[in-house]
Amino acid sequence: MLTRRESLTGVGAVALAANALPVAAAAAQGQPNNPEDVAQDETFWLQIAQAYSLDDRYIILNGGGNNPHPTAVTDALSAFDRQASSAPRPHNYTLLNHKEKIRTRLAGHFGCSSDELAITRNTTEGLNIVSWGLNLQPGDEVLISQYDNRYAGAILEQRAARHGIVLKTVDLPLSPSADDVISRFEAMMSNRTKLLVASHLTDGWGFMLPIKALSELAHRHDAKLLADGALTFGHIPINVKDLGCDYYATSLHKHLTAPLGTGALYVRRELIAELWPLYGVRTDPEDIRKFEQIGTRSGPTVAAISQAIDFYETIGPTNKAARMRYLTEIVRRELKNVKDAEFISERDPDLRTGLARIAINSMTGRDLTKTLREDFHIFTFGNWPGRSDGVYISPNLFNTPKHMHAFADAIRQISA
Repeated sequence: MLTRRESLTGVGAVALAANALPVAAAAAQGQPNNPEDVAQDETFWLQIAQAYSLDDRYIILNGGGNNPHPTAVTDALSAFDRQASSAPRPHNYTLLNHKEKIRTRLAGHFGCSSDELAITRNTTEGLNIVSWGLNLQPGDEVLISQYDNRYAGAILEQRAARHGIVLKTVDLPLSPSADDVISRFEAMMSNRTKLLVASHLTDGWGFMLPIKALSELAHRHDAKLLADGALTFGHIPINVKDLGCDYYATSLHKHLTAPLGTGALYVRRELIAELWPLYGVRTDPEDIRKFEQIGTRSGPTVAAISQAIDFYETIGPTNKAARMRYLTEIVRRELKNVKDAEFISERDPDLRTGLARIAINSMTGRDLTKTLREDFHIFTFGNWPGRSDGVYISPNLFNTPKHMHAFADAIRQISA
């Protein structure tokens, strides 16, 4: 059981929330320590954790799905909603005016121009915009790996059924090397290949795909690269220009901890005009905002993205990435000698993130998820049909080493 101090909830959490950001800013800006040193400064991270108000009956390790908001985001969302509800017509649209400043701030973290970034509702919407918006003809080929998110595959399967495009699945080994990924993708390409789809950080597995090298491969074959960044943005620093990708879709409600129903889509400027929007619009075809025309939209939800960016910037992207790696590595070390437990993540230590997959040989992922939830009050993500069994963990800033030790201990008990 966690002590009251470690539970990170209650009146104390609310009272300390206002102090967490200045403390974080001071620690991040002082820089006597590098991010790897900051990652282990528990005094610093305890202050950060106090900026959340959580249900202390549970240990939340499924940050790759939905994350709790810092109280600053929750409070802003509530205040904005009260404002919008008081007079929806003027106030909801006034709140939506925040979008342009938010777009500019997000673009800074994407490493792109603000006129290349659309504010969407989630990664899946971004994947749909690109997959349905490209002028693909019957017989044109799209390549995807078996480790990509099931939604990406479902979108392309539907387009194949309706429009006759050819969807090819590239068979990758577990935790492949960059060279292996490139050679296997290239072996399946032809002069009809128009699009490569790849997860920047594989969903449920925790290994990175070489997006920059895949972008270069696609461009050598006159094709384009769509990157699924659902699990990277707000988790590790990214720069879409350095990656060279043509499209990059992500969610903001995952690691950035923005409100549910927020995402972003990068489209390289010279490709905007030729990409059809998902909905019919009367907008300049070269304007990135054509991908945002979905009818009435929640102003409070969009406006509160700003508080999530504030929180992220105050902590520092490199500090957060280092902290996530550090927490996940605790589990790696503790499970190293557990006979029936397998820890799967990125093979290259320099590329490891805060996401990993853990399996127990004698147990299905579905049963492991249930046992962790019901017997240990630990929330993880389980398996999908057709994938290897196991669960994946993805901690966030409210987690502590004690949470990671508790998870590792639960795995030891279950495997025994």
